Amino acid sequence: MTHYFYQWKQLNEFEDVKQELMVSKTRTSNFSTEVDGMKKRMVVLENLNRKLQTMFGLETDEVQGGVSVAPGQGGEELPYEGLPGDAFNGQFGQDQGDGQGGIVPESPKGYLSTEKQIDEIEGGLDWLNRQTEVETKILEELSLVAHEKVEQWGATPSIWPTKGRITSRFGPRVSPFTGKKALHAGIDIGAPTGTEVRSPASGKVVVAAYDGRMGKFIRIDHGYGMETTYGHLSKIYVKYGDRVQRGDLIGLVGSTGKFSTGPHLHYQVAVNDTVVNPIHYILD
Repeated sequence: MTHYFYQWKQLNEFEDVKQELMVSKTRTSNFSTEVDGMKKRMVVLENLNRKLQTMFGLETDEVQGGVSVAPGQGGEELPYEGLPGDAFNGQFGQDQGDGQGGIVPESPKGYLSTEKQIDEIEGGLDWLNRQTEVETKILEELSLVAHEKVEQWGATPSIWPTKGRITSRFGPRVSPFTGKKALHAGIDIGAPTGTEVRSPASGKVVVAAYDGRMGKFIRIDHGYGMETTYGHLSKIYVKYGDRVQRGDLIGLVGSTGKFSTGPHLHYQVAVNDTVVNPIHYILD
């Protein structure tokens, strides 16, 4: 009888251990699902951040305040598969032949490893949470950079200011007015009088006036150190202080001013007060 009660007690303890293992297996499975989801989100964030950094020509440190975080690295590979529920069944099946007795192991194999796996998974979750915060912060900073870049692109001259053909290019030339070598500070685009002149980028009109040599002319400040000038106009449709967008009508081609030999637009681009070849800022 004593042996019967002893076996009954051991069986109850065995069932308790089995129940704990089932609970542990469920917890581990839930953790695994959560980790898998976080890993997928992490991959999406890392790929997006990497693409944006490449697009904007930024190094990793530039958007992390100098703190280097290796994308997708860190932490131990966590064993999420082959959890010990199955190992439990196989292990104890060897000790439970019909009519056999014996002592149930005090600490079944697989039980401690399951708890260890749970600890490792919880540690992995903490790491993934921290890494997600880092990647999210990088994405927020990249969004600010993107906003600034969009504004800068919008303020960068990129289209023809009028329809026509180039009659005089940027650079050294023999002046048609003095016969001496001089620097032509822009390009001349030949077109009939009255041809529309449009702003090649967003900006603010800082000059809309008449000059003895340039005739009726407009100057637009696009920000970021960029200015454009439009000379020899027949009409001006903007005034000082006006805000313009790329493609807005600002005037008409003409031949006003002493330094004009016929209808054309003198188009000039300056970067940080230095004239540059406007052709480099015509993309269409």
